Amino acid sequence: MTDLHKQLQDSIRELEQIRQIKVHTAELKRRLIEEQSALDAMELILEKEQKDVEALESEGLTSMFRKFLGDREEKLEKEREEYLKASLRYNELYKSVGLIQYELDLLINKEQNEEAIARRVEVQMKMREEEIMQLDPQTGAELKNLHAQSDRLQKYTVEVEEAFKAGSEALQYVSRAEYFLRDAQGWGQRDMWGSGRYGSLKHQAIDQARDMASQSRHALLRFGNELKDVYKDLEFQINVDIEEFNKFGDIFFDNIISDYLAQQKINKALTNVSTTRQQIEQIMAMLEKEKGNIQSKSEQLEQQRKEVILKASM
Repeated sequence: MTDLHKQLQDSIRELEQIRQIKVHTAELKRRLIEEQSALDAMELILEKEQKDVEALESEGLTSMFRKFLGDREEKLEKEREEYLKASLRYNELYKSVGLIQYELDLLINKEQNEEAIARRVEVQMKMREEEIMQLDPQTGAELKNLHAQSDRLQKYTVEVEEAFKAGSEALQYVSRAEYFLRDAQGWGQRDMWGSGRYGSLKHQAIDQARDMASQSRHALLRFGNELKDVYKDLEFQINVDIEEFNKFGDIFFDNIISDYLAQQKINKALTNVSTTRQQIEQIMAMLEKEKGNIQSKSEQLEQQRKEVILKASM
């Protein structure tokens, strides 16, 4: 075992001890909160019990009749007993809080060294890796293979992130188009049985939906291109065609028949947009899962690399 190998193992042990300390520190913090809360509550109880005792002890001649009956002394004794119990419990909690806080202060000081030791371990790990490359060609080849896998995974990570970003943008536009179409659908249904006073609101919603659909189309094209880098065989069809509405006829001949035809167009466009939105959401869920798989694979490769370095005997 080389000196560098020994230093690396010592640093890893030291780092592991600190991580165990962090677990213990978290438990102590939880206990401290509970004990401090109990101490605060007990302080109020102690004050109350003390006031009860003082009130009984200060009773004047008006209480003499009760004293002859015997209940005053009995009650006073009971109040003193309750005060004593509260006092003992308060002192117990007070000491407990102090001890926990003292232990926490010691452990937190040790925790502060974690970042420096982690950096030291990383540096020593790289130095040890270079040492193995020179002294042990077989193990060195294994490490190079792990690095190649990690590089490919990193490239794939970028592709997935870019696809996810493009998908989020496309989903936003498509969802907005769907919202405005539903708005137009609602105003149109009112118009079918009304006097046409909702017509301008319906046309405004349609215009907004058309604008969102136009932006959606460009965003979906970008999304589709990004997906090709991630899923080579995935078929992604763009389906956000919003039919042109005959505004002139709809405005000036807004009766049941023409509006019913407009409603059919709105319903068809809404179906197309909703289907596209659901499709995007399904693909985004796939990408989210893929991000998790990448993270898991990356951690596995890093763990394998560390194990190879630490097990190397040269």
